[in-house]
Amino acid sequence: MRMRLLHPTNRKIRLLVGIMVAGLFCIQCTKTDAFRESQFVQQISGASVGNTPSSTQATIERLAQTDQIGFLEHCLANYQGRYKDYTCTFIKEEVINGSKKPEQWIDVKFMDEPFSVAMQWTKNAPIGEAVLFVEGSYGDQMLVKPKGLLYVLVGTVRRQPDGREAMQNTLRPVNMFGFERAIENLLGVYRKAQANGHLKEAFGGYAKVAGRKTLVLVRYLPAEEDYPAYKTVIYVDTESLVPVCIEGYDWDEQLASRYIYKDIKFNVGLTADEFLPEANGMKTPK
Repeated sequence: MRMRLLHPTNRKIRLLVGIMVAGLFCIQCTKTDAFRESQFVQQISGASVGNTPSSTQATIERLAQTDQIGFLEHCLANYQGRYKDYTCTFIKEEVINGSKKPEQWIDVKFMDEPFSVAMQWTKNAPIGEAVLFVEGSYGDQMLVKPKGLLYVLVGTVRRQPDGREAMQNTLRPVNMFGFERAIENLLGVYRKAQANGHLKEAFGGYAKVAGRKTLVLVRYLPAEEDYPAYKTVIYVDTESLVPVCIEGYDWDEQLASRYIYKDIKFNVGLTADEFLPEANGMKTPK
């Protein structure tokens, strides 16, 4: 009996690991907590959109005020022509299946070619303290570093980016992360709504997000055709022309999601070595 206590059976170990894995994918949440106002978003007045030539400034403002599809197409082309990688702090809040999830803070490294994302949670990690995804590697699965003792027991685990377990904890999987895919996704919804005659848009003026000047786009959609939100508010940095904050409101006009990028550093020279498991505090999975 004493020896069995000191040396638990494989069945007991599997049971323990199963319980801990189940706990890994559960997040404490409440259904009644409302989103608070973001400390990083502040409405401002003013006509200047940043340190850009006056002719470019006029074009940017005109598009933002009159043609949001054209404006976002301009932003996408600008991104594709200027940026290869970046680091940032990513802050997200989401309501999933009617439950508000805790605000998450994530340190991010991102590289476009190949599409590579390394995330390290610094606040309210949902399924693990770190996630790594490199398109075309590891069977197109993300690598997850479980929290605490579970990592000691099971090591690095593989999960489908848009699998059931992952999507219990996020509205957008890691393989859809980043400015380019965010703009492409926004444009896809804009074009669909325009083709259906559903698109309503408004210029939201000017704001600061984490100290950066932005132009604000507002999009309204009806509760049909599986549109993602009734109202989407997009804050586009006036110099980098990337969406540094995106907010989505449901058809009860309640804030359902908020994504903020802050402390962005572009073209820092990231390489493939930065996206190896060992460079992100993980062991290579077996």
